[in-house]
Amino acid sequence: MFLEPSEAQLPPTHHAEPSPVTSAYIPPSRRSRIPHVVVGFFAVLLLGMCIYGGIAVTRMINGGLTAKAGLVAAKADIADVNFAQASMDLSSAHVGLAEAQSGAAMLSAVAYVPWLGVRYQAGVAVLDATNNTVEVLTEAIGLAQDIYSVVAEARASLAWQDPAEANTPIHDLPTGVKHTLFSRLATSLPTLRTMQVKLNLASEDMARFHELSNVAGIDDIVAPFESVLEKLKVGIDFLVPFAGITREFAGLDGDRQFLMMFLNDTELRPTGGFLGTYGLMVIRDGDMKSMSTDDTYAIDALVSGNSEYTATPPAPIRDYLEQSIWYFRDSTWSPDFGAGAKDAITLMRQEIAASGQPVPEIHGAFGMTTSFLEDLLGFVGPITVEGQTFTSGNAADLLEYQVEIAFEQQGVARTDRKDIVGKLTNALLDKLLEIPSSRFEEVFDVLATSFQRKEIALYSNNAATQAVLNDAGWSGKVSQGSASDVLMVVDANMASLKSDPVVQRTIEYRITPRNGGYQATTAITYKHTGGFDWKTSRYRTYTRIYVPEGSEFLSVEGSLLNDAIRNPQGLPGVVTTQSEFGLTSFGTFTSVEPGQSRTLTFTYQLPKTVTDAVAAGSYTLNMLKQIGSNAHDLKVHLDFNHALRSANPAENESLWGDDIYDATATLDTNTEFRVNF
Repeated sequence: MFLEPSEAQLPPTHHAEPSPVTSAYIPPSRRSRIPHVVVGFFAVLLLGMCIYGGIAVTRMINGGLTAKAGLVAAKADIADVNFAQASMDLSSAHVGLAEAQSGAAMLSAVAYVPWLGVRYQAGVAVLDATNNTVEVLTEAIGLAQDIYSVVAEARASLAWQDPAEANTPIHDLPTGVKHTLFSRLATSLPTLRTMQVKLNLASEDMARFHELSNVAGIDDIVAPFESVLEKLKVGIDFLVPFAGITREFAGLDGDRQFLMMFLNDTELRPTGGFLGTYGLMVIRDGDMKSMSTDDTYAIDALVSGNSEYTATPPAPIRDYLEQSIWYFRDSTWSPDFGAGAKDAITLMRQEIAASGQPVPEIHGAFGMTTSFLEDLLGFVGPITVEGQTFTSGNAADLLEYQVEIAFEQQGVARTDRKDIVGKLTNALLDKLLEIPSSRFEEVFDVLATSFQRKEIALYSNNAATQAVLNDAGWSGKVSQGSASDVLMVVDANMASLKSDPVVQRTIEYRITPRNGGYQATTAITYKHTGGFDWKTSRYRTYTRIYVPEGSEFLSVEGSLLNDAIRNPQGLPGVVTTQSEFGLTSFGTFTSVEPGQSRTLTFTYQLPKTVTDAVAAGSYTLNMLKQIGSNAHDLKVHLDFNHALRSANPAENESLWGDDIYDATATLDTNTEFRVNF
C-alpha cells in the first residue's frame, strides 16, 4: 500500500519550486510588448522597401519618359536636318536612360524572384539595347554633321538657291566637294565599325528580350524602337563595307577604270550570265569621267582569223559550244565572280593586245544581271530610249527583242545593235545620280537586297579592297566558310538561246548513313515549260555541283553525252571531277526538250569531316546560290542516325522526335541549315 507523507515531511511553502512543465513567470506588460516590436520592425522594413522600390520604379518611369521624349524630338530634328539640336535631344535621351538603368539596378534582387525575374531581365535587355542604339545615333549624327558641313560650305560658296538642302542630287556637287565627301566617308570607317559593334550588341539585347518577355502589350511598346534599330543596323551594315571600298571605287587616288559586265541571266552562265555586252567606266574623285559600252563580239572580232592567237577554253566550251578558242564573250565560266572577272579582264586585254591596239588598264569589275536592271527601274521609274519605254516588268524581254529582232526592222547595223544597252545604262545612271540624298536609304536597301540575292557583284584587283568585298558578301565568292557541309549547283547554258526563264529547277539534297560515314545525293530536276521560238530552244546545260573537298564520286543518273539531236541513242555522259575554291566539283552535261522534265542525280560519299562534325554534336549545311540564277525550290532530307536536339530552320512539329531532318526552302540567297544532336 502507498503511504501518504505527513505534513512534517513537506517542504516549507515559501521554498516550493514550480513543476518542470510550468513556464517561467513573465509580467503581463512585457508579454504584450514583444509582438508589437516584431510587427513594428517588419512594418518599418516593408515601408523602407516600398520607399526604395518606389524610388527605383520612379527612376525607371521618369528616365524612360525622358529617353522617349528625347528620341522622338531627335527624330524630328534629323528630318529637319537640325543636327545640333538632334545631338542635344539625344543627350537628353541618354541622361534619361542612365536614370532608368540606375532604377533598374536598384531592383536587381528581383532577378532571382520567380516570374518577376524573367520580366525584370527582359526590361533590362530593352534598356541596354536602347542605350546602345542612342550611342550609335549620337555618333551617326556627328558623322552626318561633319559630312553635311562640306555640302553646306559648297552651297554658300556657290550661292545655291535650293532651300530643300537634303534634296540635292550628288551629281550637282562640284568635283572638289565630292572628293571631300568620299574622303570623309573613307576615313570614317573606324567610327562606323564601332557603331556596327554597338548595334550588334543592341540586336542581341533585343533578341534576349524576346526570349524572356511574354507580357501582353509590352511587344507593342518596344516595336517602334525595334524598327528604328533594324533600320539603323541595315544602314550601318551597308555603310561599313561601302566606306571600306570608297577610296578605290571612287578613284580618290587617281583614275580607276572598271569593266562593266552586263550578265544576261536569261542565258545563264556560271559567273551570272552570258557576257554579250560590256562597258568601260572611268571614275576619279567620285565623278564618272567616261562610260562606253559595246558588243563583246566586237572585241572577239579583233582576233578572228588570227592563227597566232590561242587561248585554250575549258573543256565543256570546246566540246559543247564547239569552240577551240576561249573568247572574251565566254569568259564567265567560274561560279566565283572574282575569278570570272579576272578571266574576263585577261581575255579582253589579250585580244586587244593581239590586235596591236593600246591595252586598257582595268582596276576592277562590276557585274550586274538583267534582274538587277529591273530592280533599278522599279526604283527610279520607267525610262524611254529611242522610242522604247523600259520598265521593271519588261526590260529583259524588250532589250532582248531589240538586239535580236527589232534592230533589223529599224535599219540598225548588226555591229550597232547593242548600242541601246549603253544608252539605257547611261540614262539609268543619270537618273540614279539625280536621286536626292533624302532617298539614299532607299538606294542602300535596293543595293543590299541585290547583293544578297546575288544579282550584282564587285571585284577589285586591290587586295585590301577585295578583302572588304569578301567580308561583306559583295564579291560573289565561293566558299564553304565554317560550315561542315556545302552544296552549290551551277548551270552553264550551252547554246540554248535565252531559255533559262522558262526552265524551272528543283534541288533535292539527301544524306544517309553509309560505311560508317554519310552518302550524299543531289538531284536537280529541270522542267522545261517553254517551246521553240526566237528566244527559246531545248535546254542544254553543263551542270557542276560543288561539295566538300575530299568527297568521293559514286554515280550519276540523267547525264547525257549530248542533246537529243546529236545523241539520239541517249548515251550517258561522262563526269569530270575537279578541285577549286577549297571544294570538290562534279560536272556533266544534260539536255531537256521543251515540255519535258529531266532529273540529274549525283551520288557521292561525303568526307570524314562531315562525320566528325555530326559526332561532335553540330552539323551545318551551307547552300550557295549561283549568281544570276532564279529562286529554286529546295528540299533537304538528312538522315543522321543520331537523335536531333534542335534545328534551324525548325522542322514541322509533326516531324520531331527522330533521327531525320526534313526542310523545304526557296534558294533565293545563300541559305544555311543547322542541326544539333
